[in-house]
Amino acid sequence: MTGFVPEEEFDAVTREGFWIADFYTDHCGPCKALDMILSEILFDNPEINLAKCDIEKSPAYTERFDIGGTPTLYFMLDGEIKETLLGSQPREQLEELISKVMYGE
Repeated sequence: MTGFVPEEEFDAVTREGFWIADFYTDHCGPCKALDMILSEILFDNPEINLAKCDIEKSPAYTERFDIGGTPTLYFMLDGEIKETLLGSQPREQLEELISKVMYGE
């Protein structure tokens, strides 16, 4: 699953499985660059779920998750935040964190 997740639905949506929560804004250049990389990863790995969390449409995200800047990624397994990544990063680094969280590697 991939798509915008309102804050009030976040817990129910991310409760099971592996999720990347992408906290972003529409006018953020690094967010757009990261979105392209995430799209490639998701195309190659359809078992990965992506929750798009626009902090301007759902400002409660900012306070709840202490989001200080965008992009911010949370790598989650069964509703628990396992890793956090700030800023746009290369695909290789994202794939390493995904493997670490999903498979313990």
